[in-house]
Amino acid sequence: MFNSSILEVRNVSKTFNGVVKALDGVSMAVKENEIVSVVGENGAGKSTLMKILVGIYPPDAGELYHKGAKVPFPRNPMEALKRGISIVYQEKGIIPHLKVYQFLFLGLEEKFTRLGRLQLERILGIAKTVLDELGVKCDITSYMYELPLSMQKMVEIVRAILSIRLEHGGAESDGVNPIIILDEPTAPLSREERDELFSHLLEMKKTSSFIFVSHIIPEVMEFSERIYVLRDGKLVAHHDLSREKPTEEELFKEIVGRESHRYLWAKYIYGKPEELKGRPIILSVKNLSKKGYYQDVSFDLHKGECIGLFGPAGSGKSEIARTIYGILAPDSGMIITNGKKVGLKDEPHRRLKMGIGYFSGETGKELFLYWPIRKNISLVNMEKVVKKPIKIAAIINFKAERSLAEKVMKEMRIRAPSVETECYSLSGGNKQKISVGKWLERSPNILVLLDPTIGIDVGSREEIYEALLEMKKGGISMILVSDDPKEYAILCDRIILVKDGKLKKIYTNDEFRKVMQL
Repeated sequence: MFNSSILEVRNVSKTFNGVVKALDGVSMAVKENEIVSVVGENGAGKSTLMKILVGIYPPDAGELYHKGAKVPFPRNPMEALKRGISIVYQEKGIIPHLKVYQFLFLGLEEKFTRLGRLQLERILGIAKTVLDELGVKCDITSYMYELPLSMQKMVEIVRAILSIRLEHGGAESDGVNPIIILDEPTAPLSREERDELFSHLLEMKKTSSFIFVSHIIPEVMEFSERIYVLRDGKLVAHHDLSREKPTEEELFKEIVGRESHRYLWAKYIYGKPEELKGRPIILSVKNLSKKGYYQDVSFDLHKGECIGLFGPAGSGKSEIARTIYGILAPDSGMIITNGKKVGLKDEPHRRLKMGIGYFSGETGKELFLYWPIRKNISLVNMEKVVKKPIKIAAIINFKAERSLAEKVMKEMRIRAPSVETECYSLSGGNKQKISVGKWLERSPNILVLLDPTIGIDVGSREEIYEALLEMKKGGISMILVSDDPKEYAILCDRIILVKDGKLKKIYTNDEFRKVMQL
């Protein structure tokens, strides 16, 4: 594909269970010192291709070339290391209570042992040298849990690079160009942390190559040199951005196979201040304070309105949202919903009875992953599936429970074999749709949204936005916290700027779009 490629795969195919064709004749290449992006919806084949490159899955067909020579596909991650390939997964791969230098050399200790003793001074010296060379400013004696998320991710990347170098003879970069696969590395990060991560990657690119797997189109457009687009297991587009740069809309269409629905949102009427005043106030927050997090927070939420709490990481926006649902108890203040005072110490189950729901994009916390779809949906909709409630227990009507789950699956376009499918096996987008769908069916008065589309593909994201906008039209009120300004522009009627734990300014949707140039 490219004469200057350090790594190239040709016509790779992979089928699971003899039926599901995850990859169908996919080819791609990576050059020295570049960032290549692979994009596509959940289920497009991105993860399968990456797992073939690092030796987790064997391909059914295809060829692998390393520095121009045809080589066998790696049979395990250790063989991939010998080819100079490693992967950093989206999920945290750290061990929190190890120090930075201990984590960097975890599993590599035997290379630094002499007469049965660990050469600690040598390890410390190499750790500091490699971090300095790669532009990562970090105290090697700090514990991993003490580092910000972006720095934890950087240390994971440094460890991958160091492992490859040591496999090839030394910690120095001479003659070795590691290929590091980054699987959705920015998903758990704030905007500031993402910027910091990319700043480091651009520095590391001087001695390494990166395959960047992402759903976030603006990131891909800004930091990639080339982009591969997968859809339904096939390579549908390849862009060399030095020659031609597609628009975000064009890239979206290649990923999803249809036009974006943004034109629908452009027609959506957001509440103006004078119009909102005519709606009933569904929630009042008065002088809410929590030492170390936020102080003197007051605002009103109207029926069918979405208010966004917008601000940098650490501003207190997430803590305010968690307080409203009862996850975090305030020190003082007042919360009133539907004219009733909410107990400040009331736990989430009491808030739920008062009509307040909570949806977090962290599916590991939002869903019971080893439960089937059916049980996850009915969990917050028990009154719809019980036969005869009694004081201490209730008998579940399994036919009603199954029917409810099938209804949600159809409405949310959840792709799964059946309602009995366990949630852990689903893509991120489908997990998120289950979370939204269960609340759509519950129809609370107020829904607190914390990063509702984090880490999911662009197609699923649009479907979730449409479901949330429909909930708003049906009279459900919402409070949104996100790191994506576009999310506020799509969902919110008003946006409140939060900084240093205080509410600084309130924007209408139009004002926010102008300020953020959206």
